[in-house]
Amino acid sequence: MSSLIEGYQYDIFISYRHNDNRSGWVTEFVKALQEELAATIKEPLSIYFDKNPHDGLLETHNVDKSLEGKLKCLIFIPIISQTYCDTKSFAWLHEFVAFNNLAQEDQVGRDIKLSNGNVASRILPIKIHDLDAEDKSIIEAEIGGMLRAIEFIYREPGVNRPLKLTDNKSDNLNKTDYRNQVNKVANAIKEIIAALKSPVVKTTRTAINQQLTTNSAWNKKVLLTSFALLFVVTIGYFVYQQRTTTNEQLPSLDKSIAVLPFVDLSEQKDQGWFGDGLTEEILNSLAHLKGLSVSSRTSSFAFKNKNLRIQDIADSLGVNYIVEGSIRKSGNGLRITAQLIRASDGFHVWSNTYDRDATDIFVLQKEIATRIAESLDISLDKKAIEQMQWAGTTSAEAYLAFLKGRELDDHAHERTRFIDLATLKRANHYYEESSRLDPDFVNPYLYHADFFLHYVLKDDPLYIDTLTDQQAYILFNKDLASAIAHSKEASQADYYRIPQTMYSNNWTNFRQVIEKGLSSEDAPRLFKYQNFDFSTLLIAMGYGKELAEISQKILVQDPSAGDASRTIIFNLLHAGKYEEVLSEVAKANLAPVRYGIDDYKLFAMIQLGKLDEAYELILQDPDQDYFTYYDLKAIILAKQGKFEEATDILKMTHRSSPFYLFAVNAVLGRQEANKEAAAMDKKILLDFPLFRSLFLAPNNLPYDLSATPNFARRLRQAGVAVPL
Repeated sequence: MSSLIEGYQYDIFISYRHNDNRSGWVTEFVKALQEELAATIKEPLSIYFDKNPHDGLLETHNVDKSLEGKLKCLIFIPIISQTYCDTKSFAWLHEFVAFNNLAQEDQVGRDIKLSNGNVASRILPIKIHDLDAEDKSIIEAEIGGMLRAIEFIYREPGVNRPLKLTDNKSDNLNKTDYRNQVNKVANAIKEIIAALKSPVVKTTRTAINQQLTTNSAWNKKVLLTSFALLFVVTIGYFVYQQRTTTNEQLPSLDKSIAVLPFVDLSEQKDQGWFGDGLTEEILNSLAHLKGLSVSSRTSSFAFKNKNLRIQDIADSLGVNYIVEGSIRKSGNGLRITAQLIRASDGFHVWSNTYDRDATDIFVLQKEIATRIAESLDISLDKKAIEQMQWAGTTSAEAYLAFLKGRELDDHAHERTRFIDLATLKRANHYYEESSRLDPDFVNPYLYHADFFLHYVLKDDPLYIDTLTDQQAYILFNKDLASAIAHSKEASQADYYRIPQTMYSNNWTNFRQVIEKGLSSEDAPRLFKYQNFDFSTLLIAMGYGKELAEISQKILVQDPSAGDASRTIIFNLLHAGKYEEVLSEVAKANLAPVRYGIDDYKLFAMIQLGKLDEAYELILQDPDQDYFTYYDLKAIILAKQGKFEEATDILKMTHRSSPFYLFAVNAVLGRQEANKEAAAMDKKILLDFPLFRSLFLAPNNLPYDLSATPNFARRLRQAGVAVPL
């Protein structure tokens, strides 16, 4: 039997794990549903249901091709159980995820408007178990919103099983009746079928492109204002630290301090990972103390392996005190020295030497931080002491495994043009070990996700792995879901939901997620280490004022917080205030280094027509292998009429620059920029230049929206007034 609507093979597809049908529950449900549908809907509906697993797809079959027709259905019903949300399972990967992607690309879309004005998804979940928090997060990450399901769950104290026809609803804590729940499913199907047969609004890709072409003049005005609403956030916020050097003195605060990375004095130079971890934990401990301004990790680690005077470092960071130390192997243990130095005269306020094992890192961190606080006459209450001790885990072994991964992670990001994915893969082994030792430790999940992100984005073109992009994307989302599920604070979980939503296929709840994160009292702490991807996302969505206010609060506590300064400058860039950008860069104490703020200073100069001056600045840069400078150079050369030189630059293989699409447009023309944008739009993760170019010049886009239908769909879901 074919579908009620032409172009579809089935009306309903039932997806389930075969283990959940051992007792025949799924078979009985399908039978009951067929009977209820026959009494509810006039036309007979076709249902695909793989009754016998032995008749299903085998290893020798082409899974994608075999399911391609079967998944072409109107409504997809997954039977959500305790085992369904297994991202490696057949049902999840080849049915649920495959349909979710397929439905968002077909002629009616995944989410449809009902006759009563409400919106329903063509994915109609049936839940037969209460889910673990991690499983719930996994499925919500995939659908891009809250899991709303019709429940067939029987509950008694200690009981969590599928509801049966023979169950008495009086005995069930849910008070649900099997027949009534089947009726709810049938009525929901009836509503969706009616909406599909008589659509309220057509949302086909063809209709969008036709409208964009027909009304190009009007569309341009709307799009150029509305596209400023979006930018992409990367998980690099968690793993990718900006580098800064110093060139101006900042105003010093009375009790202000910076913790420099502990120096590895071991003969083998193999204890750097421990020194970095100890440094960061001391820094985090001190950051909890009221009355003490603590320089950020980003700023302090900029001075790693640099032989500079304490006074010069303190002046650069705007602090009055410096903590420095060293690590050296001593027998089977470690000898750690630490000292607190008053920057004005180099006086050693306090110093000590400790002989400890690596597993004593938490005790050691607490002792050093406590002595520093006492030396600066800062009172320590019970709450402050508890906060000083919290590293996200109480397992020293789990934390040490995490630190070993972090060291490799830092090395992987040292490449100028590409991320070293092979090294990131090695780091992931340590993160997996850390998670095994303490499954509730959040940080390893976040760092573990970074490999899969860069893999999908092809940020290392030489790296080869057996993973498909789809598999890597699923594992990436699983890590994010795990981080959210194991977050100790609600505000932290809300914060992580921002990138989770950004990387999902559905932006319907995007604004609510952002606003919840911004409204938290913990926002200044959570947003302190944002990188440019994270901050520009919120600014592009229209939250620049709120984010600038948070950044100002951060700078009051830590004048050296470079990421907060960048956020303020991004807000000016987005508003097209290029002269103010140049002025703010000059004050921001951020020198022209790679990943630095001069990328945006140069772009502002180009926008202002200061081409010769900008080109000279590029030539003076000590790191001319960094890809953004190639694109900026190509733009300048094109604007100067030197198209042959500009074209040669664009022949280089790189796609991660935020200026890339501007360069293609300037050098090769808008048609080629549209082709590049279209290719980026087809990826599992929309490529970053697609978003960044929209943020950088909202009133002068380098490509047309008609070339990026996937991006257009997300914008509409986020409430942007994109014409259909």
